[in-house]
Parts: sequence; C-alpha cells; structure tokens
Amino acid sequence: MIRLENVSKGFRGGANAVSGLSLDIPDGQICVLIGPSGCGKTTTLRMINRLIEPDAGRILVDGQDTQGVDRAQLRLKMGYVIQNTGLFPHMTVGENVGTVPRLWNWDKARINARVDELLTLVGLDPHEYRRRYPHQLSGGQRQRVGFARALGADPPILLMDEPFGAVDRITRERLQHEFINIQRSVRKTVVFVTHDIDEAVMVGDRICLFEMQAKVAQYDTPDAILTRPASPYVAEFLGRERLVRRMSVVTIDPLTLAHPPGGPRPDEPRVQLASSLTEAFAAALTSPTERAAVFENDRYIGAFTATSLLESLRRASAVGGDEVATGI
Repeated sequence: MIRLENVSKGFRGGANAVSGLSLDIPDGQICVLIGPSGCGKTTTLRMINRLIEPDAGRILVDGQDTQGVDRAQLRLKMGYVIQNTGLFPHMTVGENVGTVPRLWNWDKARINARVDELLTLVGLDPHEYRRRYPHQLSGGQRQRVGFARALGADPPILLMDEPFGAVDRITRERLQHEFINIQRSVRKTVVFVTHDIDEAVMVGDRICLFEMQAKVAQYDTPDAILTRPASPYVAEFLGRERLVRRMSVVTIDPLTLAHPPGGPRPDEPRVQLASSLTEAFAAALTSPTERAAVFENDRYIGAFTATSLLESLRRASAVGGDEVATGI
C-alpha cells in the first residue's frame, strides 16, 4: 500500500500546491488522480518517487517511510511513464526497454529475454521493433515502448503522468484498452494522473478527485462517484453532458450483466436488451435494488447495475478502437 499522511508541498512565491493530503492507495489497484489544472495532482505523483520532496508529512510504501530510502534505489523500484514518453532518442527500442534491468546489472541474456517479453506484452513484435529508434515510431508506438520500459525490472508500483495525453483520440482509446488488459495480467499498484474524466472512469479502480491544493473532493470507485457525487463540485466536474451523450448511443452489453439468485424481483423495472445505457441506468436509479431487469423480448437476460454501465462503456470503447485503430 502507498500511504500519504498529511503531506504538504509549497513552492517559492506561491501558495501550497498540496496542503495536508492524506490518502491510501491499495495494492494492485489503479488509483486515478484527477482535478483542474494546478490542483496538485502531478506534484503529488512526483512526491511518491521523490522527484519532488514534501515539505511536511510522510509518504509510506508498504509501511516504510520513503524519506529513509535512497532516492535512486526508490525510483528503480517504481516504473514512471510520462506524456511524451521520455525515451532516449540515441537508444534503440530494445535498449530503451532494457534501461532499468541494466542498472540492476542483469546479464545480457536475461535482459534480451525481458525486452522480448515486454514488447510482446505491449503489442510490438520484438523482431520488428527492438532495433528501431524512437523517431521511427508513431506516437502510439512510442507510448507503448515507454510503458514497456517502465515495466522493465517488474516494479510493484507504476506512476503514470498523463501517459496518453500526447496522442490522438482514437490512439488514446486503444492505448487505454491495452493498458487495462495488461493491468489485468500484471496487477501493479498504479497511480495515474489525468485531466480527462472519461479516461479516469475508463481505467480507474478508484478515482481521487482533487480541488485546489490537492484537497480531496471525493475518493471512491468510479461507479460510486458516477452514481453518488459527494458535492455539487464533483457533479459539475463529472461533465454529465459528455457522459450522457456517450451513454445515449451505447447499448447494454449482455456480458456485463449480473445474475442475482432467484431472478428479477417483481418491483424491479424492466428494460429491453437493445436499450441505451441512458435508458437502462435511469431505470436502475428508480429501482429499490438499484438494478434493472434486462429482457430480450420475453426472455430474462440478467440484471443491469452501475457496474454494468461502466463495463458496457469500456467494452464499447474497446470494440471501437479495434475497428479503427490499426497501425497504432
């Protein structure tokens, strides 16, 4: 677990960027930090690996205060991915991905095997890409290499600062989907900074929405934040119009439905499988069980819940990316 205890950071000539922040980030989950520009989310991220030193408070990783750990050693145990990848232009793709294993003095054969494994993991054929240079790659390919490099020595923690922010929308959605799939297999503890609420909902296990000075407006699961905003500020930040537009054109994915024992209750609202997410979610909100019974004609299919909403959105984006994002 990553724990921040009453952490503050100020910069010369200005107010605190972070003021008294306390936050627990569970192992194996993606915690998304989101909020307006200048709210302290990137400062918070960089204090975790001590690229920025806090002025007050403590940051603990697995119970150990990071101030008691050598900074270089601390960073070697944390993968770090930034918006513009930070790849070394004079190094090949293979050399970039093998950077941290070399610093750990792995032997050449082990490094080569790890490079091939990671390039395959991020969808780049090692025989085709390991000898290329960053300038020979597309933006999406560079982001994949940056992610592979961050995984080089299998660190337990990944810090990701707007990792997909420098690519076009179609590439971004494809990378989000690939990242979710990879996370399901590697299960890292991820701190992920973004300014995009759609991205936060897509990738996050938990979302921490900041006000200025990293004041926590709400910290919860995506479905809880979507369905139960803690304040008018949270509701406004969610950008309900964008989410509603997206929900109005996506239909229920039957693979996302729950199957409660005993089937639907008599007082649960009914919707058809071809209904939009907007229609299904509206029905679920009126239900005493917070779910709607989904039917295909007269045949019961399952129960639509807030989780069904999120998974339907995720799966719809994944299908759209596969159809149009070739060559990324």
